[in-house]
Amino acid sequence: MWFKKKNKEQTKKNKEQTLNLKILKRIWSEHTKKYIWALIGAMAITSLTALTEAYSVSLLKPIFDNGFIDKDSKVLLVLCVQIIALYFLKGWLYFVQTLILSHISTKTVQAIQQKVFTHLISLDMAYFNKTSSGQMLARIINDCNAITNIAINFITHIFKDLITFVAMFGLMIYYSWQMCLVIFFFFPIGAVAIGIINKKVKLISKTDTQKSADFVNQISESLQNVKIIKSYCMEKFEESRIKKILGYMFDLSMKRVKSTAVATPVIESLSGFIMAGIIIFGGWQISKGYLTTGGFVTFLGAWVSVYKPLKSLINFRVQLQTAIVSAERVYEIIDTKPSIQDEPDAIDLSNIKGNIEFKNVCFEYENGKPILKNINMTIPAGKTIALVGASGGGKTTIVNLIPRFFEATSGQIFIDGIDIKHISQKSLRQNTSLVSQEVILFDDTIKNNIAYGKGENGFDNVSDEEIISASKSANAYDFIMAMTDGYNTQIGEKGVRLSGGQKQRLSIARAIIKNAPILLLDEATSALDTESEFEVQTALDNLMKNRTTIVIAHRLSTIKNADMIYVIEKGEIIEQGNHDELIEKDGEYAKLYNMQFKRKNN
Repeated sequence: MWFKKKNKEQTKKNKEQTLNLKILKRIWSEHTKKYIWALIGAMAITSLTALTEAYSVSLLKPIFDNGFIDKDSKVLLVLCVQIIALYFLKGWLYFVQTLILSHISTKTVQAIQQKVFTHLISLDMAYFNKTSSGQMLARIINDCNAITNIAINFITHIFKDLITFVAMFGLMIYYSWQMCLVIFFFFPIGAVAIGIINKKVKLISKTDTQKSADFVNQISESLQNVKIIKSYCMEKFEESRIKKILGYMFDLSMKRVKSTAVATPVIESLSGFIMAGIIIFGGWQISKGYLTTGGFVTFLGAWVSVYKPLKSLINFRVQLQTAIVSAERVYEIIDTKPSIQDEPDAIDLSNIKGNIEFKNVCFEYENGKPILKNINMTIPAGKTIALVGASGGGKTTIVNLIPRFFEATSGQIFIDGIDIKHISQKSLRQNTSLVSQEVILFDDTIKNNIAYGKGENGFDNVSDEEIISASKSANAYDFIMAMTDGYNTQIGEKGVRLSGGQKQRLSIARAIIKNAPILLLDEATSALDTESEFEVQTALDNLMKNRTTIVIAHRLSTIKNADMIYVIEKGEIIEQGNHDELIEKDGEYAKLYNMQFKRKNN
């Protein structure tokens, strides 16, 4: 039983070591290898620094034997000049090394952050539905920085300290290989102790990294929803939630510090035994004439000099475990594949008419929980269809399937007779415009928010005339010109400095300037007051001209003129027809319409 458990632990340990090695190789090949010549230069400088330290220690023998014991003042003067030159050289070598490594460090972390962000925004909406923004922020900021430390610390600690260690041990062996045996006697004890510490640190680091991400997520969420927090007087509650997470993080941090710091007393205790052994054995060698006083001092100086890099190497191994955990989290994102991908021979749409057809379309977010069931719709080019029904029926899901924000579980969707799975996602989205109830605006100028509709190829080249024309069609021109800075007005995060109607009209202007043949309107006026709704509805009428339009609306009065109305209930089409036909049927639509009509009259 004991043997099986031991064998299992060894297998797990081997797997972890293999994974760690793979991660380190990947960091090198994907992020650090491009700076190979700069790294070689830094390593060369580091080597010189380590060798100057070793050479300065070797000067202790002639200082003691020739300078102090033989009282040769000329030798002392020459040696002092050498020491000044060595320390001057070492200082400037360190300066150059720091500049090179800082350059590599900054470039590397930015490259990793850019890669993670670029990959994140390439993922489909399903990923964002199940991953919080705070978790993603923590990985882009905290975890990416931790990866960079692996590459940089390799040079500043592993490489430099290893060379220093080898050089100093070379000196020690040269002057007294017998005393080196005293040191090697205690090494296995230290190795076992550090192995146990490493294991504990990695376990704590995994939990600590997750809690750090939770903290960022909670802060992000609270700041985004500060209006709700204030309106419900929940400041103390949110404060206590943050305090609880911080308290848990503090406990984990202290555990990690304890586990890491315990390496110091272990090493110091062993060093005490080693130092005592060196003094006793060294004293015996001097008394027998096997070693000079200068040789003993040089050996002792080399040991003191080797102790620091040895301690640093041990601590780096412990710190490496934390960095590996962060690297695993970053590569978890990078290795996530979008569930919706273009086919190798996907085509680009051009000069489309805008005919849309749904054939037996089904969709589910989770297996066994259908959201849409056998949706069949035909939308002729240039016509307007409306989707109505109770909330949660699947209307927004239908709209989201057209630009492939989500993929239909079964069935087909066609645009101009082409299955959208055969169309590139970029081309598909270039030919659709979305205006939703939740207006998304950027903390930028009004002009740039409207110009965003031009896409990456046209954003920088959009003319003022196009911006003005789009804003006039969206009934936004008057309120824009009434502002102090006009089109250069900064609107704040999510357009916080604008009213609901103003924000919606800017989003419509953005859709107008995009000029896509297919228009998707998801309850674009439901959150507005009567006056704002009139302004926005007029803007929408301008936008809908000569476009294939799908409208989701709870206010049925706004879709009376739709060419076709589909009533959606529990993911199925239960009624379809124009307004008059559906009223005449006296079914679900008529019931909804009469209910709203009575409420309005009351």
